[in-house]
Parts: sequence; structure tokens; C-alpha cells
Amino acid sequence: MIPYGGASAFLGTIGALNHGKHTSNDLKDLRQWAGEAYTGEGQYLKQQAVCDKNIITANGTAALEFAREVLLALEAAPEDKITEWYNFHKLGCYKAAMPQEAMDWNG
Repeated sequence: MIPYGGASAFLGTIGALNHGKHTSNDLKDLRQWAGEAYTGEGQYLKQQAVCDKNIITANGTAALEFAREVLLALEAAPEDKITEWYNFHKLGCYKAAMPQEAMDWNG
């Protein structure tokens, strides 16, 4: 049975995280879950999501960050559009066109 954090634990058990930057829920837990096959501690980053060498990892709180990294890796849309999508869902904001008459009110 693979514990919580299973995707990164699985990648650790097959050595996929040993030679590229990556993240997980916690480095200590990742070491325990992945066992001796995991030797990539020096590549571990304490971030929500990481993409390196076509491997994308994220911690359990980073669903949107993981999705953003997947969209960027797939080049599913221009980077600015992916960033706009991410900001809308993460922050609840987006850039909207301002009507010219609203910009001319002062003069």
C-alpha cells in the first residue's frame, strides 16, 4: 500500500526523483515512503509544485499549481493565458478590458 503522497512516493521507489528537482508533502516522509531507492534528497525543493526533466511533482495542497505545471509542460496555451487561468482560480481575479469612457471620466 502506498501512503498519502503516493505519487511522489511511487516515483521515489522507482528512482525517478533521484536526478531532478522535485517536491512532495515532506522530505522526511518521502524518504520513509520511497525507501532505499530514493537518493534524491539534494534535489528536493520545499515548494508546492515543481517541474523538471518532464516530471511534475506537487504536495497535497497544490492541485492548482500542479495543473498549471501540467498545462505549461504540455504547452496547452500561451504562458500568459495559463497564468491568467491560474490567477483567476487561485486569487479570484483577472484582467478585464476597461471601457474607454470609464477611463476618460477625469478629463
